[in-house]
Amino acid sequence: MRCFIAVTPPADVVSDIDRFLEPRRTATESSPWRWSRPTTYHLTLAFMADHPGHRVEELVQAINEWAGRHAPLAMSIAGAGGFRGPERAKVLYLGVPGDAAAQLGEWSGQLRALVTHHGGSPDGTGFRAHLTIARAQRAQKAGRLLQALDTYASREFVVPEVVLVESRLASRAYEVLHRAILRG
Repeated sequence: MRCFIAVTPPADVVSDIDRFLEPRRTATESSPWRWSRPTTYHLTLAFMADHPGHRVEELVQAINEWAGRHAPLAMSIAGAGGFRGPERAKVLYLGVPGDAAAQLGEWSGQLRALVTHHGGSPDGTGFRAHLTIARAQRAQKAGRLLQALDTYASREFVVPEVVLVESRLASRAYEVLHRAILRG
């Protein structure tokens, strides 16, 4: 099963991001950028391309235990970037500033280890706290667009949970399988 563990922003922050991005989406309608749907906004902590389906309940229990030891996190979403840099970007994202980015990085390392211990093979790439907002099939020059996106800053919000989400490639749909409340 293709799945990931993530943090999701609250509905009002999702709406705020959507309002901010609307004129940028409109201005780039004929461009190669495929914009993410607001219903899919999340910050991935651990991604598994193929987690064994028969071990999902075991993974859910382990995530619950992990969440019980971790406190909710205050964070915001601000700034923008492009993976592979502004001259060769294939992914555009909004970032996470300050200590919250470091905390999410620690969580990511812990959750990747947890997934490995419970039968999965998490993606091994380096972690950067980000919310993907657009993708292109081929590398694109995105400097001017990134300058406009870099002006975004959300309100501060508290992350009360992490979610385990199934990702279905064929339909490009996500289904939340489990919500683990942070209680630490």
